[in-house]
Amino acid sequence: MHSKIRSLASDTLVYGVSTVVGRFLTFLLTPLYTNYLTAGEIGDVAAIYAMIAFVNILYSLGLEPAFMRYWERDNPNRSNHVFTVAFGTIVVVGLVVSALTMVFAGPIASSSVLQLDGSGGSIVATAALIPLFDALVLIPFARLRMQRRSRTFALYRLAAIVVNVALNALLVVVLDLHLMGVVWSGVLSSAATFLLFIPSVVSSVRTGLEGGLRRAQRTLRELLHFGLPTVPASFSSIMVQVADRPLLLMLTSSAVVGMYQTNFRLAIPLMMFITVFEYAWKPFYLQHHTDDDAQTLFARVLILFTTVCGMLFLTTALLMPYVVQLPFIGGRFINPAYWSGMSIIPIVMFAYFFNGIFINLAAGLHITKRTGGLPIATGAAALVNVVATYVLVPPLGIDGAAWAKVAAYVVSVAVLWWFVQRVYPMRYDWTRVTLVVGATAAIYLAVLNVTPDPFTASGIGARVLAVPVLFGVLVATGLWDISWLRHLRRNPRSNIDT
Repeated sequence: MHSKIRSLASDTLVYGVSTVVGRFLTFLLTPLYTNYLTAGEIGDVAAIYAMIAFVNILYSLGLEPAFMRYWERDNPNRSNHVFTVAFGTIVVVGLVVSALTMVFAGPIASSSVLQLDGSGGSIVATAALIPLFDALVLIPFARLRMQRRSRTFALYRLAAIVVNVALNALLVVVLDLHLMGVVWSGVLSSAATFLLFIPSVVSSVRTGLEGGLRRAQRTLRELLHFGLPTVPASFSSIMVQVADRPLLLMLTSSAVVGMYQTNFRLAIPLMMFITVFEYAWKPFYLQHHTDDDAQTLFARVLILFTTVCGMLFLTTALLMPYVVQLPFIGGRFINPAYWSGMSIIPIVMFAYFFNGIFINLAAGLHITKRTGGLPIATGAAALVNVVATYVLVPPLGIDGAAWAKVAAYVVSVAVLWWFVQRVYPMRYDWTRVTLVVGATAAIYLAVLNVTPDPFTASGIGARVLAVPVLFGVLVATGLWDISWLRHLRRNPRSNIDT
């Protein structure tokens, strides 16, 4: 079992190193935008990318998880055929949706969810290319994950981010193109990523076309039968993730959305960990769900996951006041005008943690191919998110939007747990998970109450020692078994992409 956890940890580390570097580079866009764009323009960027997130669902049709489920490591011909059918379908759908978006760019730009004036139509028409190129690399990236080629996956992702950040620096800072510069940076970086995959795509399609149209139709039906039920879940998931931006825009203004978006992104450390964990988690549980110790293995992963989340929460929430004041191009790392919104950072990370719990639990539905529960769980969360945002934003402002997201993820976990226990019963150690969360919260509140001023000597010391204290408490009380770490270090490294 320990060697399997080590394998998951190794994949997570490979994904993690590149993602941390990549997300850090992307994170640099936040201070860049706060110093070179207005709060309203930052809000417009958030609204545009929120819409792109929704459109991406239409392009994929759930074919990414379907491809991963029907991909066969020991049957390359079958895998190439499945790849060709999934990729070809996405190409056709993507071209149609992008073309329609360009045709109706004007009305879309002036709608209540974007509220773009002036050149809004041309901005939307250009932005329509971003989800198209993102869709074209969806299946190629999924294949890299299933092949355990984590380093190639990470390298390509990182290359796209480097290009995007460099283009933002050129188009926004040097050429002063403002919002259009941000959009063109997204288009060109997405296109560059697709170029990296062209040789492998062409090679796969050549062999994947064998069997004729009838075979392709049968395969497409199989893929859609598995994938389409995940589309409502994906739509609801995106509703929970990004619907707060357009809702805030309708309830307040683009400047308030800019304030919210800027501070929301400061919770990036925990978000990065959950992202890289998910990259490694899905291939991991699909490969080990038939093992005799699978139940115990998955339960232990959840405890380790919770512990890491607690440490990242303390590090981010307690040290961010120092980070925002660092010098940066054009001024401070984060423009002082945005500091008043930092109260949402710990709330957002709390929401991210429940999102991570959801990702852990979803393994049971994917393993059993009973994904019908996903749209119900995420649909309930989406409904709660919309209602809570409308209720909480007027009295609480951006804090209300953040708490609405917490409520949504809590509901999604509760509903998903009900479904999972009926198709793939799991014996998670919820007592230990709860105590780890409680210890984290207690240390966080103690630091804030004992040393409210972070810029005194005692305040700095308390914040630096918070994570070591948490680790010591968990080990001393037996909430975290140090022997797990020893086993992970002793066991040989499992097969990893080189």
